[in-house]
Amino acid sequence: MPQRLEFPLMEVGDFSFHINQHQIFSMELEEPESLDTLWIPFDSHHLIEQLLHMCSELLLAGYPGCSGCGYRDDEEKWDEISHRQRLKSLR
Repeated sequence: MPQRLEFPLMEVGDFSFHINQHQIFSMELEEPESLDTLWIPFDSHHLIEQLLHMCSELLLAGYPGCSGCGYRDDEEKWDEISHRQRLKSLR
């Protein structure tokens, strides 16, 4: 089974991910127009630290082979509109 023992270095700042020129993920304070793009409007430095910590915890638990490691309670169809409304209500 392939495994990652260390994580790549990351640059701090706003960024987004694309597949075939389609933006799928945006970690910027400005809301993307497309609802097909997951919007995460938080300080990227703080969020990346938390993300790396969670990834380390999952690796230590044996993910993807561990039971219950995937936040199974949250495995419903994603609703980007509701996600953005929740984010805006926190401001």
